[in-house]
Amino acid sequence: WEEFCDTLKAAGAVVLAPSTPLDPLERAEGYRYLTRLLRAGLETYVEASDSERPVFQRTTGETVKMGMDSPDNIYLNAPVNGQYDYRIWGTRGSVHYLGFGSQKGNYASTGSLQTTGYLEAKDMKLGAGGAFEIIASSNKPAGEANWLPMEPESRMIQIRQTRLDHAKEEPAQVKIERIGGASAMKPLDPVRFDRMLQGAAKMVLGTSRLFQKWSEGFTKHTNQLPRFPHEVAFAAGGDPNIAYYHSHWALADDEALVVELAPPECDFWNFQLANWWMESLDYRFAKIHINKH
Repeated sequence: WEEFCDTLKAAGAVVLAPSTPLDPLERAEGYRYLTRLLRAGLETYVEASDSERPVFQRTTGETVKMGMDSPDNIYLNAPVNGQYDYRIWGTRGSVHYLGFGSQKGNYASTGSLQTTGYLEAKDMKLGAGGAFEIIASSNKPAGEANWLPMEPESRMIQIRQTRLDHAKEEPAQVKIERIGGASAMKPLDPVRFDRMLQGAAKMVLGTSRLFQKWSEGFTKHTNQLPRFPHEVAFAAGGDPNIAYYHSHWALADDEALVVELAPPECDFWNFQLANWWMESLDYRFAKIHINKH
């Protein structure tokens, strides 16, 4: 427990880093950000970390934000082990974009979240009413149309559901199970729980350090909007189909920032605002983004 608390204390140093803006608002948001990361870490590493009994959960959303989360996205993730095979099934819904990715690594230990396989709904075979079934495995099953590749080191499956018209689009309904069944339930393993607890704390530390470094880099091109390196975004779990553009803005009280956007013909685009900690601003109560719709 003391190690857990000490790691959280170390994460607090990120808020006080020399590069962090001195504005009390930025500091307050920073400490709130750490509490949000802790909630996500406890859910991911403690409450829902069993790869034999995976469940899709939404750990990033309206009140837990990280890595320039998109207001247009519904993010779902489930724990897996690439040495097992999994069945994912449900209904497609009507969201504009639906993508499934297997990933290895994590922000807690490796500082990266590398995609080991990806499958888009547009490439899937769907049944009546948009019903689908996907097999996620390290080896492609014979004759399987909907296959999500994994590697033996894969530890998470993430789903992105991207909406154009939030009011009208219906999210996909998705479930997951390990093929072959889970082993018998056992009492909480104290040694494993120690790893869970440290993983949650290290996620807070690793995530906050990673995106603090990104924000520092954005200040090198203030009030511009250059393309972000694809390999850096991809290594942090970014969607392989997305071109990301990030920057930092700085304005006086009597100034405004004008962004001239001429996107090429593409399936989707959006523009959004975030704070220093790369959290989307509170889209529940204010208009902080625009998309193609």
